Amino acid sequence: MVDAVFSGILLGTAGHALVSVSPFQHPYAFCACAIGFCHALASLADSIACEDRCTLCFKRLTCSCIEIMTLPMLNIGFYLKSEQSSPLALGHGLFVVPLAFDLLTKVSPRAEGENDSTRTLKDLTILGNIVSLLFLAANENNALYGMMIVAAFIAKYGAMFVDSIIAGTGECTGLLGYSLLFGLVPMALNTGHQILIT
Repeated sequence: MVDAVFSGILLGTAGHALVSVSPFQHPYAFCACAIGFCHALASLADSIACEDRCTLCFKRLTCSCIEIMTLPMLNIGFYLKSEQSSPLALGHGLFVVPLAFDLLTKVSPRAEGENDSTRTLKDLTILGNIVSLLFLAANENNALYGMMIVAAFIAKYGAMFVDSIIAGTGECTGLLGYSLLFGLVPMALNTGHQILIT
């Protein structure tokens, strides 16, 4: 039942971001918000319909997508918006490689789970995008990007840390981190250049 509450929070923040972000002005950020919304729906359906094979399979796929695609897609949008760093934007499109490997291991009928190389590639992509957003936050002197870095770190590594302390709480922490991340997206896109670190 607790999972349903956190899934509902993510559904609300991702839905608000989806409505607030224009797909014509910010297509990459809009796509990231759509992924978050789909993952929230899948998590909510999985927490309500326990042990349903179809919802569990869909949730596993959306989990890969939100984990690997969200931050690179947001980074592409932020870098394109930046006046100084816009040539670096499309370099974030390399997330497609770990995403393809991860989805292949989850869709394959013989797959028993993630192998070490896929996990390493996925971790390197996530860390690389966190560092990239940190560079942009420092370069643009933007506090909102810094808060988004904290939210992305909580969603991935904070969830792992909390789960190692209290088993079974990692997923809720991850959902909370993504909720915070998607809650900041509309502000970062609309007024991000005006909010500076003093």
